[in-house]
Amino acid sequence: TETNTEDSNKVIKDLANLLKVESSTASSLNSLRNYNSANGELSLINKTELPITTAHKAALLFVDMSGFTKISTTLDVESLSDAINSYFEMIVNNITTYGGDILKFAGDAIFAEWRVDLSQKNTIDLEACVATAAICGANIVKTCSNFPIFAKKNQSSVMSRRGSSGGSANCSLNNSFAKGESEQSVLYETMTKPAKERRFQRRGSLSRIQSVTSMVAGTLNVKCGLGVGEMVGMHAGDNIFRREYLILGNPIDQVSNAECAAKLGEVFASPEALECLSKVCEIEGDWKSAVIERKPFCIAALDEHFFQYEQYGIGFDNDDLRGIDESGNVLRWCDDLDFTELEMLKKMISLYVHPVVVNDENEGSMQTKKRSSDHERHLAEAELRNVYVMFIMPLIEPNLTGDQKKDQHLFHLLNNVMNVTTRELGKMQGHLRQFIVDDKGVVLIGTFGLRGSTFPNMIAQRALPVTLSIHEALKDELGVESMVGGTFGRVYCGVVGGSKRHEYAALGPSVNLAARLMASKTNPGVLVDKNVRMLTSQIFFKPLPPVNAKGYDDPVPIFVPVQGNEPRWGNAKNNFVGRSNEIKQIMHIAKKIISERGASKFVFISATSGTGKSSMLVQATERVRAMMKMIKKRVIVTRNISNEGDTRVPFSLFRVIFKDLLLRAKLDDDNPLTGRRTSRGSMSLVDSSDEFSIDDHWDQLSIKSHSTNESTMSTEVTRFRYICKEMNASPEFIDIVGKKLLGLRDKSVDSVTANASSLNLKAIVDFMAGGFIRCTRNSDIILLALDDVQWMDEMSWKVVQAIFERGKNVLIICGSRPPSTNPLSVDSSFWASLQREYKDNHRFSEIDLNPFNILDVKEMIANSLDLKVTEVDCNFAQNVFNTSGGMPHFLSYMLDSIKRNNLTARLENGLVGLKSSTGKEKTEFESVNELLLYRLDSLDASVRSVLHLAAVMGTEFELLDAALAYEGVFCVKETEKLEAAMALRDSLDLAVQEGIIEELFVGGEENNDDEEVLEEDYDHGASLGDVYFALTGRKSHPLYADNRRYRFTHDSWRTSILSCMLHERRCDLHEHIAIALESYCADESEQENNIERQIRILKHWTSSGNFVRSANISLKIGGQLMLLGLNSQGIMLFDDSLSILKEQGMDSREESHGGICISILNTINVPELDRLIKLNVARGKAFSTLGMSKQSTISYQNALDILNNTICADSEDFDRSVSFPIFSGLFVVLKMGAIEQDEECTFEKHLISKFVEQARLNGDPVHYGRALAMQGETFGRLGNFEQAFQSLEKIKKIYNIKSHHAAICRAYGSDRVAQAFSHSVNWNRSLGRIDAALDTCNFIIETLLPHCDPKNVHNSFCLLYSCIVTMKDNGLAFDARRALLRFIVHPFDEHFGPGGSTFSKPLFQPILVLLDLQGNEFVEVDKIDEYTEWASDERNMPIQSESLENAWAAMAVSPSVLFGEIYYYLAKRQNKVHVRRRFIQIGISLMERTLTKTKSLPFARMYSTEKLENIKAFAKEL
Repeated sequence: TETNTEDSNKVIKDLANLLKVESSTASSLNSLRNYNSANGELSLINKTELPITTAHKAALLFVDMSGFTKISTTLDVESLSDAINSYFEMIVNNITTYGGDILKFAGDAIFAEWRVDLSQKNTIDLEACVATAAICGANIVKTCSNFPIFAKKNQSSVMSRRGSSGGSANCSLNNSFAKGESEQSVLYETMTKPAKERRFQRRGSLSRIQSVTSMVAGTLNVKCGLGVGEMVGMHAGDNIFRREYLILGNPIDQVSNAECAAKLGEVFASPEALECLSKVCEIEGDWKSAVIERKPFCIAALDEHFFQYEQYGIGFDNDDLRGIDESGNVLRWCDDLDFTELEMLKKMISLYVHPVVVNDENEGSMQTKKRSSDHERHLAEAELRNVYVMFIMPLIEPNLTGDQKKDQHLFHLLNNVMNVTTRELGKMQGHLRQFIVDDKGVVLIGTFGLRGSTFPNMIAQRALPVTLSIHEALKDELGVESMVGGTFGRVYCGVVGGSKRHEYAALGPSVNLAARLMASKTNPGVLVDKNVRMLTSQIFFKPLPPVNAKGYDDPVPIFVPVQGNEPRWGNAKNNFVGRSNEIKQIMHIAKKIISERGASKFVFISATSGTGKSSMLVQATERVRAMMKMIKKRVIVTRNISNEGDTRVPFSLFRVIFKDLLLRAKLDDDNPLTGRRTSRGSMSLVDSSDEFSIDDHWDQLSIKSHSTNESTMSTEVTRFRYICKEMNASPEFIDIVGKKLLGLRDKSVDSVTANASSLNLKAIVDFMAGGFIRCTRNSDIILLALDDVQWMDEMSWKVVQAIFERGKNVLIICGSRPPSTNPLSVDSSFWASLQREYKDNHRFSEIDLNPFNILDVKEMIANSLDLKVTEVDCNFAQNVFNTSGGMPHFLSYMLDSIKRNNLTARLENGLVGLKSSTGKEKTEFESVNELLLYRLDSLDASVRSVLHLAAVMGTEFELLDAALAYEGVFCVKETEKLEAAMALRDSLDLAVQEGIIEELFVGGEENNDDEEVLEEDYDHGASLGDVYFALTGRKSHPLYADNRRYRFTHDSWRTSILSCMLHERRCDLHEHIAIALESYCADESEQENNIERQIRILKHWTSSGNFVRSANISLKIGGQLMLLGLNSQGIMLFDDSLSILKEQGMDSREESHGGICISILNTINVPELDRLIKLNVARGKAFSTLGMSKQSTISYQNALDILNNTICADSEDFDRSVSFPIFSGLFVVLKMGAIEQDEECTFEKHLISKFVEQARLNGDPVHYGRALAMQGETFGRLGNFEQAFQSLEKIKKIYNIKSHHAAICRAYGSDRVAQAFSHSVNWNRSLGRIDAALDTCNFIIETLLPHCDPKNVHNSFCLLYSCIVTMKDNGLAFDARRALLRFIVHPFDEHFGPGGSTFSKPLFQPILVLLDLQGNEFVEVDKIDEYTEWASDERNMPIQSESLENAWAAMAVSPSVLFGEIYYYLAKRQNKVHVRRRFIQIGISLMERTLTKTKSLPFARMYSTEKLENIKAFAKEL
């Protein structure tokens, strides 16, 4: 039909465009078509399994162009595109004119072939192909060498950052001659005659002479290499995503060697090509010697050629060999194809073409019809972009052997390499730019940042993770090692080539740099440039010396991405001495887990410092890993070393472990086979765990450190959200757990700090344990190895406990110093269970490490000094043993010093021992500490100063933090920062060489956002490859990109250094370190809420002795922790700050108040007193929240005692309102029953009287209202109701909920002034004023509650609680239920979800049930069966702690009496006698219990008595 014909014509036009774009597609498809005209079926390779290969003989010409880098830095995008493509056009036209076929564009190079096609009748022989290729090469260097590129004088010197100058500046190839000028410029006069002719030939007319008004922007050049022989064309890829056409064979090596030998403007031929060429040509020069020596030989240079082609001559006018157009041949297929077959053909060809071009063709076909030429279209589509480029070189020898089996293996391996690469790229929507075999070997090029693959945070979240995953996948799945270079920079993106043959490419300095990094001899696997390093925060980096690169003004820093923080854990050793029994014990436990596939097991290793605990842990984990690999089991090893101070950081362990595990979760889900695959290319020695013998295979285990990370396919935040969603966690987890506790940063989620109290700790612990189990579910065994757990925090221990109790196939190994001297933060009941029932059930094992014996010492000496054990002198061994005490770590120090200083010699007995101590060198030491000090004293003074700073910073520290502190300590000027930074790094490097510290590597600062890449206002003198960042604060520091982490190799080094420092010096350094860390938080606003970093700052301020600065941070961070329910951790921080003053001038004989000597109190100033009171108040609140009313009382009393005994408290500058929370806090704990009083309640009356008076004088209605509310509550509790109402009337005169509510909540946690109205409901009811009580209930519900913060559910419940009690007893149970749902339940669900928590939450469901039962007392209840079943489980009636029970009773009534009422109303509806009696017994028991606890609460006691009488009366009726 006409429509089908039109559609078919459109497809044919699309095919024509696609065939032009992919250089190799047209020629390769001709050999693969199989069209059966008899039945009209099209059978193309899209129905064939790849790879497909075809062999042929051909001459191969490699054309290498140069000069693009320079012009790319001086031309705008339109001029650059025009220059590149015009120059390529000249070369492409030369090749096609001489009958060549372009196989591949390789960046700024071309592979072209002249093939012997045996299927053609009039084909030319191989010798003629070589001659034709030689002629073509000679003509290319003649016409295209020393080719100047001109730019207009008014053109910008740098290409536009937006990618175009608007078309005003054009390349000289098209517009270098201005019209209307009669004379040539000086530039034109300097050109050679051939160059002039070429200029006019390019313009198409020699008669038109134009003058030059342009400037030279650069010169393009070319050289060629010629080879010949048999080659194989290979179609690689798949039938869905992508294909590539590869050429393999010896001619590739030939042209590579020939091109390398050639200079610009020359054509070199390989010995093989010379042999062929000599058969049909006269060759000048001593080419025969080159053939004999198998060296390339020059056959043409610029205007000269050194061979004569006898048959055709240089002109080459043979029509049979000119203008072969394979794309035309392919298009001739289309004459007999219908529309469906044409679409199939288009789809297949599209697989060979770059995705950008395919998308452009599909999306812009209608618009392209309107364009007048391909040139205009390509010019419009060319652009400059910031692109990430990765060059991947699988270490495969792509040589053909002639052995069919071996060659087929190579073909399939190459095909698999491509498919693995495209799969990994596809996961993150990256592009495969090219797959080629060239002079570098097998190379794949991938990109991110081209059209269709540009994303926010592209480098950190996609590009670098994919780079690492490709490197790992090639190794794990195919057994292929690879070298990868990754760069990020400004590149030219667009069509490269001539009008007939071209391809989509990315060119620029950063592309060249990526290729150079890939092939670098220093490349350990993956190398990246500084731009990638600066834009990535979640990968560790190891810096290498910078390299010089074309297109870059300065040497380019390069880095090795390090997957996992392996050096922090340590490396395994094959010659490890001792501990074999202990290691084998752990291996047996791991093997048992595999065989039983049951509950988790726990191994606790206890050892004193220096016993080698950490080294043994490293060795044991690697032995287990190696064993699992040998028996084909997948093991996940995740590990951590706790640091001093981690006890203060909640969930400190899982800031590391959880991030590590997040790396594998998404990958395992995307590829379920991951959990069960073994690395190809590696032989498994044993098929099952039953056949594996630990003793027999001990020496066969491959022991080396392995990264636990398998892939990083997205950011930690992305994976965390993924896990949260899968585990149905509430949105608050991302902010509270993710940001605050795990240190993740996600700007896509608004902070919900105000909601922090909604999450209970048990939910967080359960989530983390569940997340751990979820992330490791595809493994046969999980090894959780934890060292120095004596520093692990309480909440981390709780998660470890949950993993142990809930997890399957988890082996937990903990290393610790003896708990007897280093108490653990573990829950005492869990530790007791481990020691008893878990030990009895063989789930817990304890290993105590002892010092080495003399035999172990001799073996270690032998290993260290490369001796046999029998060569070690016994006295030598005994001396070392006595000095080290047999402690392996100290022993290693001694042997290292002995070896470094060459202190051993052959003795007269023929054995090796220490040299005589009479020499200059010291050969014996009385102790290890003396040895360490000796080593330290031998260092330069500048190095020792740096080590002093490092020791004060902590066991582990960052280079950048150290640099900032160093600048403060030594008053480094801005101009001297770089020099100081280099000196600091050199000193630390020397300390690393000495074995004092070890080097770790860190990523960028904790930031999930790419740095701002500036598109405008850049340095106009810089290079195309440069990317410009907005660097401020820490990011502008010279060491930012080179940042790394250091750790003392053993705590003994740090201890020795600190022991030699004066206390004042340590304090001074702590202060400078604190200032440096705080400056970082000032630069990075989100770091202000980073709990871990803030606690580090707190530690240094505390150690510096600066009480105010320490208190400020502890109050801030402690308050945040309390919001999270981490009250115990908050108390530790408060105590840290208080210790500064408590430890000063402490004398047991001196008078003290609040634990602080009176001499100190007499000297403190107003700010210090302010913080001192606030710390004690915060401490009291934390204890009160924990229900520890006695400890809370002590803290509040201390604050009051300090206030009353400090001189500056009388100062006019002192804000008395600081003291008001003391009174409020004491009143709260008094209600909790923590303070015993006399019958007249003298203490309470005095307290309230003082509070009211102080608040009245202060004049702030917030505090005065709170004081009056306290007064009214006290009068009411004492039965003085009229006085209570007087206090309420005063409140009414000063209180406005709209203006005061928020301030009161901030000061006292909830609106305790408004709650005075709730208490008045009880007062009225006690006086029998039911109507007044109900009116007050209505006022609370209609006026107060609507203006309360709905997120402060605790406050709303306190307001409504007494209303519910009164309303339900006066026929308004349904109204009370509606109010409860409206103001309590629904807001809680909306803001906090099912995982939220608040003090009143356990009462929600019981009260709703009670109101439903009481409101429907005389009618049927729909849910009666459900309520009965629910109440039958007494666990649904949450018994509050005594303190909380008393607190709720003080608000109205005890919760237990309400629970008792539920059983009363259910019993009245029960027909089953035994159920009725049981419910009555439960109800009576609950109510009777409340009587003894409400003696001092008249209304609560009255209510309990009344309800108890009702249920007893009902019981008598039965």
